[in-house]
Amino acid sequence: MEFQKDSERNAWQAVAQATESVRRNHIARSDLLQWLQEKGVDIARAVFPCIGLFDKDVFSGTLVSQDRRVFEYFVDLTDPQDGDFEDVTDELGPKDPAHPDSDVRDLITMALVYFDRHRERAA
Repeated sequence: MEFQKDSERNAWQAVAQATESVRRNHIARSDLLQWLQEKGVDIARAVFPCIGLFDKDVFSGTLVSQDRRVFEYFVDLTDPQDGDFEDVTDELGPKDPAHPDSDVRDLITMALVYFDRHRERAA
């Protein structure tokens, strides 16, 4: 799939930059990565559309795991035991690239496209 529009290329670039930042531990709080790893996320193989700083020490976001499962998370790193980590793969609807109404400019959709492309290259 070649991206014809700047907005599509921008979405690809945003996902690539967020993913590489996480993989290189270039994020504000490395204990967020530890928390995600405790949830079973392989940081080196997961894809991150973005990481949101919700408030001081509070992060929220979505990721595509090494198994191509999509998880939403919300965690206050001052009390990480109460964090939420939910598999939302079965509820993606138009965020799934296979859905007829999908839009690759959506960062979650693009994260799945990015994941698929990298998995194809590795095969």
